[in-house]
Amino acid sequence: MKIKEAIEELKVEIPLSKKYEYRAGTDDGGKVIEIYNVPQKHAKKVRKKIPMKYKGYRTIVFFRTKRKEKEEEE
Repeated sequence: MKIKEAIEELKVEIPLSKKYEYRAGTDDGGKVIEIYNVPQKHAKKVRKKIPMKYKGYRTIVFFRTKRKEKEEEE
């Protein structure tokens, strides 16, 4: 199964916010599906919904943090 197909199936099987971004990647542990732009307060719930492995791909949830205005200006 191709990674794009796996991501599309994951979106259908476990619907989440349309604001989240899905990416495919690899690291030392193998192939991964990464989910980005999850608010920090929702990340724990999303991690409970998403299996640690989905169709042979590890899944990773990244949450976004609020930055102070000074950090964003730099």
